[in-house]
Amino acid sequence: MLKIKLIGLCLLLSAFTFAQNLDEKKSQLDELNKKIDEESKLIEEVEQKTQSTKEDISSTKSKKSKAEKKIKQLKKSESTAKGKLDVTMNKLDFTNQELSELHDLCELEFNKLCLAHYLSMIYPEKKMDTKLLSTIIQQTTAEINIRADEKTGLEKKKKKGTKYYEDLIWTRIVTNKKKKKYSSQVASLNKKLSNYEQEKKAAEQRVDELESQAAALDELITKLQADVLTDHFTFKFSTPKLIWPARGTIIKQYGVQKSDQYKVSLLNNGIDIGLAEGSDILAVDDGVIAFAEWYNGAGKLVVIDHQNGFHTLYSHNSKLLVSKGDKIFRNQVIALSGMTGSAEVPSVHFEIRKRGTPVNPLEYLE
Repeated sequence: MLKIKLIGLCLLLSAFTFAQNLDEKKSQLDELNKKIDEESKLIEEVEQKTQSTKEDISSTKSKKSKAEKKIKQLKKSESTAKGKLDVTMNKLDFTNQELSELHDLCELEFNKLCLAHYLSMIYPEKKMDTKLLSTIIQQTTAEINIRADEKTGLEKKKKKGTKYYEDLIWTRIVTNKKKKKYSSQVASLNKKLSNYEQEKKAAEQRVDELESQAAALDELITKLQADVLTDHFTFKFSTPKLIWPARGTIIKQYGVQKSDQYKVSLLNNGIDIGLAEGSDILAVDDGVIAFAEWYNGAGKLVVIDHQNGFHTLYSHNSKLLVSKGDKIFRNQVIALSGMTGSAEVPSVHFEIRKRGTPVNPLEYLE
């Protein structure tokens, strides 16, 4: 009886173990099928992209071929138009020359008529035949008018031919540019993509660097705060609102700064004010200089302990005008602006720290 029970127990345990292994294998199979489906979808997407790229290449080659044929036709049309324009210009030059000669002849004939008229007045007894000269002048004038009309027509024709010729040249230039664009389109897009990836990587490196700098500043402020007793802090400045540390334009706001292009975010513990290099940097309130020297990416940095629980920071300066331990006053020039440290343009990075924690400066400034 005991043996039968043991056999039954073994069978039960075997069935239970088998069920567990089966469930595990089913789970593994489901997971594999899921991965297979994902990979199949990925392969299908890649194949679609490959086919689409091939179609784009075929379309681009067709456009390039059409552009090349059009360029050949345009060159032929240019040659024909240039020949016709040259003929017109030669005719115009010849007409201008004839007009010049006719004007000279008319002037000569007119001078002869004037001379004959003058002589007839001096010598009345001598009869001068001025009618013939008048007739000749009229004929010459008529010929001038004809040539002038011809000149006007040729000038219009020249203008029209010149415009047509120049339009052909311009069309050929534009078409040639299109042909070059089609030839380098794929390579250009790949290069642009590579540039974007490099720019994003550089942006991420800058983010890491700036976050490291922010952490270092946090450490510095914490260290400075550790040397001061906190039970007497008033957390009040000498005036309801602080003066601005500099006159300029805010180029970076307080808080998280997002870049849609690079898909990265950066926490700014203060504000950045763009201004001309060498501008005055002012203390926003009375206090004691807690730090005044070069500090990593902050460049030439000034930290003021306002002895009320607040510190203010002024970084990227070109020149420091105070030293650690100096007592300073509201509106005192403490530094000259610059672009030291990690600054990319002349600016001052300004922060307000309450018990070492960054707060929005705009809530305290005038």
